[in-house]
This record gives sequence, structure tokens and C-alpha cells, in this order.
Amino acid sequence: VHVTHDQEEAMALADHCVVMNDGRIEDEGPPERVYARPKTRFSATFMGESTILAGTVTEAENGIVTVSTAAGPVSLPGASTAGTTVALAIRPEHLVLGDAKGNVALGAGKVGDIVFQGSFKRVLATSTLDPALQFIAKASASATVQARDTIAISCNAQDIILLAD
Repeated sequence: VHVTHDQEEAMALADHCVVMNDGRIEDEGPPERVYARPKTRFSATFMGESTILAGTVTEAENGIVTVSTAAGPVSLPGASTAGTTVALAIRPEHLVLGDAKGNVALGAGKVGDIVFQGSFKRVLATSTLDPALQFIAKASASATVQARDTIAISCNAQDIILLAD
């Protein structure tokens, strides 16, 4: 057993991760699963950055749920029931900036901060639909995005994580 608050160290060293919150287990499993498919909002934000969309399930059938969010309706694979309050998490590496190349359009964002980090740029953008919604994206180091640009933001449905809120 190795206890650490360093998430990168935990994912690098562990065969099995346990995420604790106030003395209770929030999530556990192989580090790849805990990062890629966390079970809770706490686990999603604790194990790395995510754009979080709060919403309500409006439709659920045949393994597809539609969630009403500040970015508009979002359909993704999952199981839930209509009327359920949920959160959706999208990891920065899965957000697509610019022409809507992902199959789920999330609206547009006004670029704020851009931080060059070597092999990529960390881009923060505020939704033009809801100023409270902040998108966190990783763009290639050669991306031409600039502060104050308004850009389309999208992702692929399979990259959206459905969380119990």
C-alpha cells in the first residue's frame, strides 16, 4: 500500500487506485479506468482536469442518454433515467477546438488563457452560451488559437463521461 496525494505518482506506480474523499472511498480500480472513466464528479476532478457540464437527463433509451446542459443538449452512450440530475466530464485532451470535428457540438467559447506547455497548449475558454461554463482543452503546440478568439468547441460522444451528480 502506497499513500500519496500526487495523482501522477499514483497513476504511474499503482496497479489499483483508491480515491478517498472525507475518509470514504469515492472510486477505485485500475488507474487507467479511474482516470478515463471516473465514477463521480469528485474523482473526475481529483484525478485530473475536466470540463464539467451539469445537466438533467431528458431522454434515455437504447443505451443512449440525452442531457440538457448549458452548452445545449448532449447525447452520449450511457444508462440513466429521464429527470435524473447528472454531470458530464470531458478531459482536456478530448475537446476539439475550431471547426466542429467532433460529433457533439458544445457551442462556442471565447479564449481566455493560453499556456504553452511544450508539446501542447493548455487553453481555457468561456462558453458564449453560459459565462459560468469554462472549457479546459489541450491544443497542439502548433495550434494558431489566440486569446480573445471565439472558437467552436466539440468532442466525440464516446469521450464524454456520465457521472452521478
